[in-house]
Amino acid sequence: MDNTIGDVPLEWYREDEHIGYDADGRKLFKITKGDSIEHLLQMVDDPSYWRTVFDEKGGGAPQLSKTQVELIQKLRGGVMPRRFFGDQHLDVQGFSGHGSNMAPVQSREPKRRFTPSRWEAKMVIRLIRSLRNGYIHKPVTDNVAQGLRLLWDSLCGPAGKSNALPLPRSRAPSHTDSYNPPVEYRTTDISDGSSGDKQTLLTYQNVYDALRKVPSYTPYVVERFRRCLDLYLCPRVEKARLNVPPSAILPPLPNPKELRPFPTTELLRMIGHRDKVLCIAPDPTGHWLLSGSSDCTLRKWEISTGRCTRVWHFTKEVKSVAWCPRPGSNVVSVCVGAAVVLICSDDSGQYPTVHHHDSHLYDVENTEQMTLNWGERNGMMFVSHSAAVIKVVWHRKGDYFASIVSDGKHVMVHRLSRRNSQQIFRDQKIPIRSVIFHPQNPLLFICTGLHVQIYDLQRQVLLRKLSTGTRRLSCMAIHSGGENIIVGSEDGKLSWFDLELSITPYKVLGSHAGAIKDVSFHPKYPLFASGSDDATVHVFHGMVHADLDRNVLIIPLKILRSHSGHDGEGVTECAFHPTQPWLFSAGVDGSIIVFCDEG
Repeated sequence: MDNTIGDVPLEWYREDEHIGYDADGRKLFKITKGDSIEHLLQMVDDPSYWRTVFDEKGGGAPQLSKTQVELIQKLRGGVMPRRFFGDQHLDVQGFSGHGSNMAPVQSREPKRRFTPSRWEAKMVIRLIRSLRNGYIHKPVTDNVAQGLRLLWDSLCGPAGKSNALPLPRSRAPSHTDSYNPPVEYRTTDISDGSSGDKQTLLTYQNVYDALRKVPSYTPYVVERFRRCLDLYLCPRVEKARLNVPPSAILPPLPNPKELRPFPTTELLRMIGHRDKVLCIAPDPTGHWLLSGSSDCTLRKWEISTGRCTRVWHFTKEVKSVAWCPRPGSNVVSVCVGAAVVLICSDDSGQYPTVHHHDSHLYDVENTEQMTLNWGERNGMMFVSHSAAVIKVVWHRKGDYFASIVSDGKHVMVHRLSRRNSQQIFRDQKIPIRSVIFHPQNPLLFICTGLHVQIYDLQRQVLLRKLSTGTRRLSCMAIHSGGENIIVGSEDGKLSWFDLELSITPYKVLGSHAGAIKDVSFHPKYPLFASGSDDATVHVFHGMVHADLDRNVLIIPLKILRSHSGHDGEGVTECAFHPTQPWLFSAGVDGSIIVFCDEG
Protein backbone atom coordinates (compact mmCIF):
# COMPACT_ATOMS: atom_id res chain seq x y z
CA MET A 1 0.00 0.00 0.00
CA ASP A 2 1.39 3.41 -0.97
CA ASN A 3 2.07 5.95 1.72
CA THR A 4 -0.24 8.96 1.89
CA ILE A 5 2.01 11.35 3.76
CA GLY A 6 2.49 13.68 0.82
CA ASP A 7 5.68 15.40 -0.20
CA VAL A 8 7.32 15.24 3.25
CA PRO A 9 11.08 14.65 3.64
CA LEU A 10 11.68 11.23 5.15
CA GLU A 11 14.73 12.54 7.02
CA TRP A 12 12.34 14.01 9.59
CA TYR A 13 11.33 10.53 10.71
CA ARG A 14 14.67 8.76 10.36
CA GLU A 15 14.92 7.95 14.10
CA ASP A 16 11.20 7.28 14.65
CA GLU A 17 9.13 4.16 14.17
CA HIS A 18 6.72 5.90 11.78
CA ILE A 19 7.15 7.92 8.57
CA GLY A 20 4.26 10.38 8.90
CA TYR A 21 0.55 10.73 9.50
CA ASP A 22 -2.53 10.16 7.41
CA ALA A 23 -5.43 12.55 6.89
CA ASP A 24 -7.03 11.48 10.19
CA GLY A 25 -3.86 12.09 12.21
CA ARG A 26 -2.95 8.42 12.68
CA LYS A 27 0.67 7.31 12.50
CA LEU A 28 1.91 5.43 9.45
CA PHE A 29 4.49 2.92 10.65
CA LYS A 30 7.51 1.91 8.64
CA ILE A 31 7.53 -1.35 6.72
CA THR A 32 10.30 -3.60 7.95
CA LYS A 33 12.75 -4.75 5.31
CA GLY A 34 13.55 -8.05 7.03
CA ASP A 35 16.90 -9.45 8.02
CA SER A 36 19.50 -11.31 5.94
CA ILE A 37 17.99 -14.73 6.70
CA GLU A 38 14.59 -13.69 5.32
CA HIS A 39 16.21 -12.32 2.14
CA LEU A 40 18.12 -15.60 1.67
CA LEU A 41 14.94 -17.67 2.05
CA GLN A 42 13.10 -15.45 -0.45
CA MET A 43 15.89 -15.83 -2.99
CA VAL A 44 15.77 -19.63 -2.64
CA ASP A 45 11.97 -19.85 -2.93
CA ASP A 46 11.43 -17.17 -5.61
CA PRO A 47 13.84 -17.24 -8.61
CA SER A 48 12.80 -13.70 -9.61
CA TYR A 49 13.27 -12.24 -6.11
CA TRP A 50 16.54 -10.58 -7.12
CA ARG A 51 14.46 -8.15 -9.19
CA THR A 52 12.52 -6.93 -6.13
CA VAL A 53 13.49 -3.51 -4.76
CA PHE A 54 12.28 -1.61 -1.69
CA ASP A 55 10.47 1.67 -2.31
CA GLU A 56 11.18 3.77 0.78
CA LYS A 57 8.93 6.62 -0.37
CA GLY A 58 5.96 4.54 -1.44
CA GLY A 59 6.38 1.89 1.18
CA GLY A 60 6.10 -1.04 -1.22
CA ALA A 61 8.35 -3.65 -2.82
CA PRO A 62 7.85 -3.53 -6.64
CA GLN A 63 9.48 -6.02 -8.98
CA LEU A 64 11.53 -4.67 -11.91
CA SER A 65 10.79 -5.79 -15.43
CA LYS A 66 13.34 -7.15 -17.85
CA THR A 67 13.54 -3.84 -19.71
CA GLN A 68 14.12 -1.87 -16.50
CA VAL A 69 16.86 -4.26 -15.43
CA GLU A 70 18.58 -3.84 -18.78
CA LEU A 71 18.36 -0.05 -18.48
CA ILE A 72 19.89 -0.10 -14.99
CA GLN A 73 22.74 -2.36 -16.13
CA LYS A 74 23.63 -0.01 -19.01
CA LEU A 75 23.52 3.04 -16.78
CA ARG A 76 25.81 1.39 -14.21
CA GLY A 77 28.18 0.30 -16.98
CA GLY A 78 28.48 3.80 -18.45
CA VAL A 79 26.80 2.86 -21.76
CA MET A 80 24.34 5.28 -23.38
CA PRO A 81 21.01 3.44 -23.65
CA ARG A 82 20.08 4.76 -27.12
CA ARG A 83 17.21 2.41 -27.68
CA PHE A 84 15.38 3.89 -24.70
CA PHE A 85 15.60 7.65 -25.45
CA GLY A 86 15.36 9.89 -28.49
CA ASP A 87 16.75 7.80 -31.32
CA GLN A 88 13.42 6.20 -32.26
CA HIS A 89 10.36 7.79 -33.86
CA LEU A 90 7.59 9.13 -31.68
CA ASP A 91 4.92 6.54 -31.08
CA VAL A 92 1.66 8.49 -31.20
CA GLN A 93 -1.55 6.61 -30.73
CA GLY A 94 -3.41 6.37 -34.07
CA PHE A 95 -0.43 7.28 -36.19
CA SER A 96 2.61 5.44 -37.44
CA GLY A 97 5.67 6.93 -39.04
CA HIS A 98 5.93 4.30 -41.77
CA GLY A 99 4.94 5.48 -45.25
CA SER A 100 4.43 9.12 -44.24
CA ASN A 101 6.40 12.35 -44.58
CA MET A 102 6.86 12.85 -40.82
CA ALA A 103 10.30 14.06 -39.85
CA PRO A 104 12.14 11.96 -37.30
CA VAL A 105 12.64 13.32 -33.86
CA GLN A 106 16.14 14.72 -33.40
CA SER A 107 18.16 13.24 -30.60
CA ARG A 108 19.94 16.50 -29.70
CA GLU A 109 18.85 20.12 -29.59
CA PRO A 110 20.60 22.46 -32.07
CA LYS A 111 23.10 24.95 -30.65
CA ARG A 112 21.23 28.01 -31.91
CA ARG A 113 18.36 27.33 -29.53
CA PHE A 114 20.62 28.10 -26.57
CA THR A 115 21.72 31.55 -27.81
CA PRO A 116 19.65 34.59 -26.68
CA SER A 117 17.13 35.85 -29.19
CA ARG A 118 17.61 39.44 -30.39
CA TRP A 119 13.88 39.92 -30.87
CA GLU A 120 13.19 38.92 -27.23
CA ALA A 121 15.89 41.32 -26.04
CA LYS A 122 14.23 44.19 -27.90
CA MET A 123 10.83 43.25 -26.41
CA VAL A 124 12.27 43.28 -22.86
CA ILE A 125 13.82 46.73 -23.40
CA ARG A 126 10.50 48.06 -24.72
CA LEU A 127 8.64 46.75 -21.61
CA ILE A 128 11.20 48.33 -19.26
CA ARG A 129 10.82 51.75 -20.92
CA SER A 130 7.01 51.51 -20.72
CA LEU A 131 7.19 50.75 -16.98
CA ARG A 132 9.53 53.67 -16.36
CA ASN A 133 7.37 56.16 -18.28
CA GLY A 134 4.18 54.99 -16.57
CA TYR A 135 2.53 53.52 -19.66
CA ILE A 136 2.18 50.15 -17.90
CA HIS A 137 0.96 49.95 -14.26
CA LYS A 138 2.02 47.25 -11.84
CA PRO A 139 -0.75 44.88 -10.68
CA VAL A 140 -1.99 45.47 -7.13
CA THR A 141 -0.97 42.51 -4.92
CA ASP A 142 -2.21 41.52 -1.52
CA ASN A 143 -0.01 42.73 1.35
CA VAL A 144 -0.57 39.51 3.32
CA ALA A 145 2.21 37.02 2.71
CA GLN A 146 1.31 33.64 1.36
CA GLY A 147 2.74 31.86 4.40
CA LEU A 148 0.45 33.71 6.86
CA ARG A 149 -3.13 32.74 7.51
CA LEU A 150 -5.86 33.57 9.94
CA LEU A 151 -6.08 31.43 13.04
CA TRP A 152 -9.80 30.83 12.74
CA ASP A 153 -10.06 30.20 8.97
CA SER A 154 -9.55 26.44 9.09
CA LEU A 155 -11.97 26.04 12.00
CA CYS A 156 -14.86 28.14 10.79
CA GLY A 157 -14.90 26.93 7.16
CA PRO A 158 -16.00 23.28 7.08
CA ALA A 159 -19.08 22.37 9.03
CA GLY A 160 -17.90 18.82 9.71
CA LYS A 161 -15.63 19.82 12.61
CA SER A 162 -17.98 19.79 15.55
CA ASN A 163 -15.21 20.35 18.11
CA ALA A 164 -14.34 23.81 16.75
CA LEU A 165 -15.32 26.67 19.04
CA PRO A 166 -16.86 29.85 17.59
CA LEU A 167 -14.90 33.08 17.46
CA PRO A 168 -15.16 35.27 20.55
CA ARG A 169 -17.59 38.06 19.85
CA SER A 170 -16.62 41.68 20.01
CA ARG A 171 -18.33 44.04 22.40
CA ALA A 172 -21.50 45.48 20.90
CA PRO A 173 -21.56 49.31 20.66
CA SER A 174 -23.62 51.14 23.23
CA HIS A 175 -24.92 54.70 23.68
CA THR A 176 -21.59 55.78 25.12
CA ASP A 177 -19.97 55.03 21.74
CA SER A 178 -22.34 57.36 19.88
CA TYR A 179 -21.09 60.85 18.97
CA ASN A 180 -24.58 62.35 19.46
CA PRO A 181 -26.71 60.15 21.78
CA PRO A 182 -30.18 61.18 22.95
CA VAL A 183 -30.41 63.38 26.00
CA GLU A 184 -31.83 60.66 28.20
CA TYR A 185 -28.72 58.47 27.54
CA ARG A 186 -26.11 61.14 28.24
CA THR A 187 -25.75 60.23 31.90
CA THR A 188 -23.07 58.38 33.79
CA ASP A 189 -23.57 56.54 37.11
CA ILE A 190 -20.95 57.52 39.68
CA SER A 191 -20.99 55.55 42.95
CA ASP A 192 -19.94 57.07 46.24
CA GLY A 193 -17.69 54.60 48.09
CA SER A 194 -18.50 55.92 51.56
CA SER A 195 -22.28 55.86 51.48
CA GLY A 196 -22.89 53.38 48.69
CA ASP A 197 -25.36 55.75 46.89
CA LYS A 198 -25.20 56.40 43.15
CA GLN A 199 -25.17 59.94 41.84
CA THR A 200 -26.30 60.67 38.25
CA LEU A 201 -24.44 63.43 36.38
CA LEU A 202 -24.89 64.81 32.87
CA THR A 203 -21.81 64.59 30.65
CA TYR A 204 -21.44 66.58 27.39
CA GLN A 205 -17.74 66.19 26.63
CA ASN A 206 -18.31 63.40 24.04
CA VAL A 207 -21.36 64.88 22.29
CA TYR A 208 -20.92 66.38 18.81
CA ASP A 209 -23.64 67.85 16.57
CA ALA A 210 -21.95 66.67 13.36
CA LEU A 211 -19.87 63.67 12.37
CA ARG A 212 -17.19 65.85 10.77
CA LYS A 213 -16.43 67.34 14.17
CA VAL A 214 -15.62 64.00 15.76
CA PRO A 215 -11.85 63.78 16.41
CA SER A 216 -9.73 60.68 15.96
CA TYR A 217 -10.44 57.77 18.28
CA THR A 218 -7.62 57.72 20.82
CA PRO A 219 -7.81 54.15 22.22
CA TYR A 220 -8.15 52.60 18.75
CA VAL A 221 -4.76 50.89 18.77
CA VAL A 222 -5.25 49.56 22.29
CA GLU A 223 -8.65 48.10 21.49
CA ARG A 224 -7.35 46.44 18.33
CA PHE A 225 -4.46 44.98 20.28
CA ARG A 226 -6.80 43.57 22.92
CA ARG A 227 -9.00 42.14 20.20
CA CYS A 228 -5.99 40.37 18.68
CA LEU A 229 -5.13 38.99 22.12
CA ASP A 230 -8.67 37.67 22.48
CA LEU A 231 -8.40 35.87 19.15
CA TYR A 232 -4.93 34.55 19.89
CA LEU A 233 -5.40 33.41 23.50
CA CYS A 234 -8.95 32.14 23.26
CA PRO A 235 -9.23 28.32 22.87
CA ARG A 236 -10.01 27.32 19.30
CA VAL A 237 -10.68 23.60 19.71
CA GLU A 238 -12.68 21.89 22.41
CA LYS A 239 -10.94 18.74 23.55
CA ALA A 240 -12.80 15.98 25.33
CA ARG A 241 -11.51 15.61 28.88
CA LEU A 242 -10.68 12.09 29.97
CA ASN A 243 -12.55 11.04 33.07
CA VAL A 244 -10.00 8.70 34.60
CA PRO A 245 -10.78 7.52 38.14
CA PRO A 246 -7.93 7.69 40.66
CA SER A 247 -8.13 3.94 41.17
CA ALA A 248 -7.08 3.37 37.56
CA ILE A 249 -3.91 5.47 38.01
CA LEU A 250 -2.69 3.92 41.25
CA PRO A 251 -0.88 0.59 40.98
CA PRO A 252 -2.61 -2.45 42.47
CA LEU A 253 -1.67 -2.66 46.13
CA PRO A 254 -2.55 -5.40 48.60
CA ASN A 255 -4.96 -4.77 51.43
CA PRO A 256 -3.14 -3.55 54.58
CA LYS A 257 -5.03 -6.16 56.60
CA GLU A 258 -3.23 -8.86 54.62
CA LEU A 259 0.16 -7.41 55.67
CA ARG A 260 -0.36 -7.85 59.40
CA PRO A 261 1.11 -7.82 61.94
CA PHE A 262 2.30 -4.21 62.20
CA PRO A 263 1.94 -1.58 64.98
CA THR A 264 -1.35 0.30 64.84
CA THR A 265 -2.50 1.19 68.37
CA GLU A 266 -0.92 2.55 71.54
CA LEU A 267 -0.25 -0.24 74.02
CA LEU A 268 1.76 1.43 76.79
CA ARG A 269 3.00 4.89 77.71
CA MET A 270 6.11 5.20 79.89
CA ILE A 271 6.20 8.47 81.85
CA GLY A 272 9.03 9.43 84.18
CA HIS A 273 11.34 11.91 82.48
CA ARG A 274 10.90 15.55 83.41
CA ASP A 275 12.20 16.81 80.05
CA LYS A 276 12.18 15.67 76.43
CA VAL A 277 13.43 12.17 75.71
CA LEU A 278 16.38 12.23 73.28
CA CYS A 279 17.16 8.56 72.73
CA ILE A 280 15.83 5.04 73.33
CA ALA A 281 17.33 1.56 72.85
CA PRO A 282 15.70 -1.88 73.44
CA ASP A 283 18.05 -4.67 74.49
CA PRO A 284 18.63 -7.68 72.19
CA THR A 285 16.43 -9.93 74.36
CA GLY A 286 13.43 -7.60 74.16
CA HIS A 287 12.88 -7.44 77.96
CA TRP A 288 14.39 -4.04 78.76
CA LEU A 289 14.42 -0.56 77.32
CA LEU A 290 16.86 2.28 78.00
CA SER A 291 15.99 5.95 77.53
CA GLY A 292 18.07 9.10 77.78
CA SER A 293 16.66 12.55 78.38
CA SER A 294 17.57 16.22 78.62
CA ASP A 295 17.00 16.01 82.39
CA CYS A 296 20.48 14.36 82.64
CA THR A 297 19.11 10.92 83.51
CA LEU A 298 19.25 7.45 82.00
CA ARG A 299 16.32 5.17 82.84
CA LYS A 300 15.88 1.42 82.50
CA TRP A 301 12.33 0.24 81.80
CA GLU A 302 10.71 -3.16 81.88
CA ILE A 303 8.84 -3.48 78.57
CA SER A 304 6.20 -5.96 79.72
CA THR A 305 4.94 -3.76 82.59
CA GLY A 306 6.24 -0.28 81.75
CA ARG A 307 7.90 0.00 85.16
CA CYS A 308 11.11 1.99 85.66
CA THR A 309 13.60 -0.28 87.45
CA ARG A 310 16.69 1.92 87.67
CA VAL A 311 17.82 5.52 87.11
CA TRP A 312 21.35 6.82 86.44
CA HIS A 313 22.04 10.50 87.08
CA PHE A 314 24.65 12.46 85.12
CA THR A 315 25.85 16.05 85.04
CA LYS A 316 24.89 16.58 81.39
CA GLU A 317 22.09 15.42 79.10
CA VAL A 318 22.13 11.95 77.57
CA LYS A 319 22.14 12.30 73.77
CA SER A 320 22.56 8.68 72.64
CA VAL A 321 22.39 5.19 74.12
CA ALA A 322 23.05 1.75 72.60
CA TRP A 323 23.22 -1.84 73.84
CA CYS A 324 26.17 -4.09 73.08
CA PRO A 325 24.79 -6.67 70.59
CA ARG A 326 27.07 -9.48 71.81
CA PRO A 327 24.97 -12.36 73.24
CA GLY A 328 25.07 -12.51 77.01
CA SER A 329 26.54 -9.01 77.36
CA ASN A 330 24.89 -6.30 79.48
CA VAL A 331 27.20 -3.45 78.44
CA VAL A 332 25.51 -0.18 77.53
CA SER A 333 27.19 2.80 75.84
CA VAL A 334 25.88 6.24 76.77
CA CYS A 335 26.86 9.62 75.25
CA VAL A 336 27.14 12.14 78.07
CA GLY A 337 28.85 15.44 77.32
CA ALA A 338 32.33 14.88 75.84
CA ALA A 339 32.57 11.21 76.88
CA VAL A 340 31.15 7.80 76.05
CA VAL A 341 30.21 6.04 79.29
CA LEU A 342 30.15 2.22 79.36
CA ILE A 343 27.79 0.82 81.98
CA CYS A 344 26.99 -2.74 83.04
CA SER A 345 23.25 -2.79 83.44
CA ASP A 346 23.27 -5.92 85.63
CA ASP A 347 25.64 -4.36 88.23
CA SER A 348 28.29 -7.02 87.60
CA GLY A 349 30.98 -4.48 86.75
CA GLN A 350 32.68 -6.87 84.31
CA TYR A 351 33.20 -5.96 80.68
CA PRO A 352 33.39 -8.75 78.09
CA THR A 353 36.51 -9.48 76.10
CA VAL A 354 36.70 -10.60 72.50
CA HIS A 355 39.41 -12.85 71.13
CA HIS A 356 41.70 -11.65 68.36
CA HIS A 357 40.38 -14.02 65.69
CA ASP A 358 36.87 -12.58 66.01
CA SER A 359 37.81 -9.08 64.94
CA HIS A 360 41.04 -9.14 62.96
CA LEU A 361 39.22 -7.92 59.85
CA TYR A 362 38.80 -4.48 61.32
CA ASP A 363 42.36 -3.73 62.47
CA VAL A 364 42.70 -0.71 60.23
CA GLU A 365 45.64 1.64 60.24
CA ASN A 366 45.19 5.01 61.90
CA THR A 367 44.73 7.85 59.48
CA GLU A 368 45.49 10.36 62.19
CA GLN A 369 46.44 9.44 65.74
CA MET A 370 44.33 10.88 68.49
CA THR A 371 44.88 10.11 72.14
CA LEU A 372 41.70 9.40 74.12
CA ASN A 373 41.56 8.75 77.84
CA TRP A 374 40.05 5.47 78.99
CA GLY A 375 39.24 5.61 82.67
CA GLU A 376 37.09 3.68 85.12
CA ARG A 377 35.40 4.99 88.26
CA ASN A 378 32.24 4.21 90.22
CA GLY A 379 31.74 0.98 88.26
CA MET A 380 31.65 2.86 84.92
CA MET A 381 34.18 3.19 82.12
CA PHE A 382 34.66 6.62 80.51
CA VAL A 383 36.09 7.28 77.02
CA SER A 384 36.85 11.00 76.83
CA HIS A 385 36.67 12.93 73.55
CA SER A 386 37.76 16.37 72.38
CA ALA A 387 34.16 17.58 71.94
CA ALA A 388 30.63 16.60 72.88
CA VAL A 389 29.59 13.16 71.62
CA ILE A 390 26.22 12.99 69.84
CA LYS A 391 26.02 9.43 68.48
CA VAL A 392 27.33 5.96 69.31
CA VAL A 393 26.73 2.72 67.37
CA TRP A 394 27.96 -0.86 67.88
CA HIS A 395 29.31 -3.43 65.48
CA ARG A 396 27.36 -6.71 65.35
CA LYS A 397 30.19 -8.67 67.03
CA GLY A 398 30.09 -6.44 70.11
CA ASP A 399 33.78 -5.49 70.33
CA TYR A 400 33.90 -2.34 68.19
CA PHE A 401 31.75 0.76 68.53
CA ALA A 402 31.92 4.12 66.72
CA SER A 403 31.20 7.61 68.00
CA ILE A 404 30.57 11.00 66.40
CA VAL A 405 31.42 14.33 68.02
CA SER A 406 29.16 17.37 67.92
CA ASP A 407 31.02 19.22 65.16
CA GLY A 408 30.85 16.07 62.98
CA LYS A 409 34.38 16.42 61.61
CA HIS A 410 35.61 12.90 62.28
CA VAL A 411 34.56 9.40 63.36
CA MET A 412 36.21 7.56 66.22
CA VAL A 413 36.28 3.75 66.31
CA HIS A 414 36.85 2.16 69.73
CA ARG A 415 37.75 -1.41 70.68
CA LEU A 416 36.40 -2.58 74.01
CA SER A 417 38.64 -5.62 74.53
CA ARG A 418 41.89 -3.66 74.12
CA ARG A 419 40.54 -0.33 75.38
CA ASN A 420 42.03 1.73 72.57
CA SER A 421 40.61 4.24 70.10
CA GLN A 422 41.56 5.44 66.65
CA GLN A 423 40.45 8.08 64.20
CA ILE A 424 39.94 6.44 60.82
CA PHE A 425 39.37 9.63 58.78
CA ARG A 426 40.81 13.08 58.66
CA ASP A 427 38.64 16.01 59.61
CA GLN A 428 35.73 16.29 57.18
CA LYS A 429 34.60 19.60 55.70
CA ILE A 430 30.96 18.52 55.65
CA PRO A 431 29.59 17.57 59.11
CA ILE A 432 28.81 13.88 59.66
CA ARG A 433 25.25 13.20 60.79
CA SER A 434 25.16 9.42 61.29
CA VAL A 435 27.29 6.30 61.00
CA ILE A 436 26.42 2.58 60.92
CA PHE A 437 28.28 -0.70 60.37
CA HIS A 438 27.31 -3.19 57.69
CA PRO A 439 25.64 -6.23 59.34
CA GLN A 440 27.76 -8.77 57.42
CA ASN A 441 30.70 -7.22 55.53
CA PRO A 442 33.54 -4.97 56.75
CA LEU A 443 31.87 -1.81 55.46
CA LEU A 444 31.15 1.49 57.18
CA PHE A 445 28.30 3.80 56.13
CA ILE A 446 28.78 7.51 56.85
CA CYS A 447 25.90 9.94 56.34
CA THR A 448 26.84 13.58 55.78
CA GLY A 449 24.58 16.48 54.95
CA LEU A 450 25.00 15.83 51.22
CA HIS A 451 25.84 12.18 50.56
CA VAL A 452 26.04 8.69 52.04
CA GLN A 453 29.57 7.35 51.73
CA ILE A 454 30.43 3.63 51.87
CA TYR A 455 33.95 2.73 52.98
CA ASP A 456 35.75 -0.60 52.91
CA LEU A 457 37.58 -0.96 56.23
CA GLN A 458 39.91 -3.70 54.99
CA ARG A 459 41.16 -1.97 51.84
CA GLN A 460 40.67 1.53 53.33
CA VAL A 461 39.01 2.89 50.17
CA LEU A 462 35.80 4.67 49.31
CA LEU A 463 33.54 2.21 47.46
CA ARG A 464 30.51 4.30 46.61
CA LYS A 465 28.86 7.63 47.21
CA LEU A 466 25.05 7.71 47.31
CA SER A 467 23.22 10.91 46.41
CA THR A 468 19.61 11.71 47.34
CA GLY A 469 19.32 15.08 45.60
CA THR A 470 18.90 16.99 48.86
CA ARG A 471 21.44 18.88 50.96
CA ARG A 472 19.97 18.22 54.41
CA LEU A 473 20.31 14.54 55.31
CA SER A 474 19.67 13.75 58.97
CA CYS A 475 19.60 9.98 59.68
CA MET A 476 19.83 6.54 58.09
CA ALA A 477 19.23 2.85 58.82
CA ILE A 478 20.33 -0.37 57.11
CA HIS A 479 18.29 -3.48 56.36
CA SER A 480 19.19 -6.73 58.09
CA GLY A 481 20.23 -8.18 54.72
CA GLY A 482 22.69 -5.34 54.14
CA GLU A 483 21.59 -4.61 50.56
CA ASN A 484 19.11 -1.77 51.23
CA ILE A 485 19.26 1.39 53.34
CA ILE A 486 16.84 4.21 54.07
CA VAL A 487 17.91 7.83 54.53
CA GLY A 488 15.84 10.60 56.09
CA SER A 489 16.25 14.31 55.40
CA GLU A 490 15.23 17.54 57.06
CA ASP A 491 12.79 18.38 54.25
CA GLY A 492 10.53 15.46 55.22
CA LYS A 493 11.60 13.04 52.46
CA LEU A 494 12.52 9.41 53.00
CA SER A 495 14.80 7.79 50.37
CA TRP A 496 15.14 4.04 49.83
CA PHE A 497 18.43 2.89 48.28
CA ASP A 498 19.07 -0.47 46.67
CA LEU A 499 22.85 -0.83 46.86
CA GLU A 500 22.95 -3.35 44.00
CA LEU A 501 20.80 -1.23 41.73
CA SER A 502 22.06 2.37 41.61
CA ILE A 503 23.62 5.22 43.56
CA THR A 504 20.36 7.16 43.26
CA PRO A 505 17.24 6.43 45.33
CA TYR A 506 15.00 3.59 44.21
CA LYS A 507 12.00 5.29 45.83
CA VAL A 508 11.50 8.68 47.50
CA LEU A 509 8.63 9.06 49.98
CA GLY A 510 7.58 12.60 50.88
CA SER A 511 4.86 12.02 53.44
CA HIS A 512 6.19 13.97 56.46
CA ALA A 513 5.44 17.65 56.97
CA GLY A 514 8.50 18.21 59.18
CA ALA A 515 12.10 17.13 59.40
CA ILE A 516 12.73 13.40 59.82
CA LYS A 517 14.68 12.77 63.03
CA ASP A 518 15.07 8.98 63.01
CA VAL A 519 14.43 5.93 60.82
CA SER A 520 14.49 2.26 61.80
CA PHE A 521 14.19 -1.23 60.29
CA HIS A 522 12.64 -4.21 62.03
CA PRO A 523 15.22 -7.01 62.37
CA LYS A 524 12.75 -9.81 61.45
CA TYR A 525 9.51 -8.42 60.00
CA PRO A 526 9.32 -6.51 56.66
CA LEU A 527 8.65 -3.24 58.45
CA PHE A 528 10.36 0.12 58.72
CA ALA A 529 9.34 3.39 60.37
CA SER A 530 10.26 7.07 60.43
CA GLY A 531 9.76 9.70 63.14
CA SER A 532 9.47 13.39 62.37
CA ASP A 533 9.16 16.81 63.94
CA ASP A 534 5.49 16.86 62.92
CA ALA A 535 4.88 14.59 65.97
CA THR A 536 3.96 11.59 63.82
CA VAL A 537 5.47 8.17 63.22
CA HIS A 538 4.90 6.57 59.82
CA VAL A 539 4.95 2.78 59.52
CA PHE A 540 5.71 1.17 56.15
CA HIS A 541 5.78 -2.31 54.71
CA GLY A 542 9.08 -2.96 52.92
CA MET A 543 9.40 -6.44 51.47
CA VAL A 544 12.85 -7.30 50.08
CA HIS A 545 12.51 -10.38 47.85
CA ALA A 546 15.25 -12.97 47.52
CA ASP A 547 14.49 -13.18 43.80
CA LEU A 548 16.55 -10.56 41.98
CA ASP A 549 13.91 -10.21 39.25
CA ARG A 550 11.39 -8.70 41.69
CA ASN A 551 11.64 -5.16 42.98
CA VAL A 552 11.21 -4.04 46.55
CA LEU A 553 7.56 -3.66 47.59
CA ILE A 554 6.99 -0.48 49.65
CA ILE A 555 3.49 0.19 51.02
CA PRO A 556 2.46 2.85 53.59
CA LEU A 557 0.58 1.18 56.44
CA LYS A 558 -0.17 3.50 59.35
CA ILE A 559 0.39 7.02 60.69
CA LEU A 560 0.70 7.09 64.48
CA ARG A 561 -0.26 10.40 66.13
CA SER A 562 0.15 9.88 69.87
CA HIS A 563 2.90 12.41 70.62
CA SER A 564 2.48 16.16 71.03
CA GLY A 565 4.94 18.65 69.53
CA HIS A 566 6.64 21.56 71.25
CA ASP A 567 8.76 24.40 69.76
CA GLY A 568 8.79 22.84 66.31
CA GLU A 569 9.92 19.41 67.58
CA GLY A 570 7.98 16.17 67.83
CA VAL A 571 9.34 12.62 67.72
CA THR A 572 13.05 12.37 68.53
CA GLU A 573 13.72 8.65 67.98
CA CYS A 574 11.95 5.41 67.10
CA ALA A 575 13.00 1.75 67.39
CA PHE A 576 11.43 -1.68 66.82
CA HIS A 577 11.21 -4.55 69.25
CA PRO A 578 13.81 -7.21 68.36
CA THR A 579 11.30 -10.09 68.18
CA GLN A 580 7.74 -8.67 68.30
CA PRO A 581 6.00 -6.33 65.79
CA TRP A 582 6.11 -3.54 68.35
CA LEU A 583 7.38 -0.01 67.91
CA PHE A 584 8.90 2.32 70.51
CA SER A 585 8.87 6.09 70.01
CA ALA A 586 10.27 8.93 72.12
CA GLY A 587 9.08 12.52 71.94
CA VAL A 588 9.72 15.99 73.29
CA ASP A 589 6.67 15.62 75.53
CA GLY A 590 8.79 13.44 77.86
CA SER A 591 6.95 10.19 77.17
CA ILE A 592 7.88 6.86 75.59
CA ILE A 593 5.05 5.08 73.76
CA VAL A 594 4.83 1.41 72.83
CA PHE A 595 2.71 0.61 69.76
CA CYS A 596 1.47 -2.87 68.91
CA ASP A 597 -0.90 -4.62 66.54
CA GLU A 598 -4.53 -4.31 67.57
CA GLY A 599 -5.16 -7.95 66.67
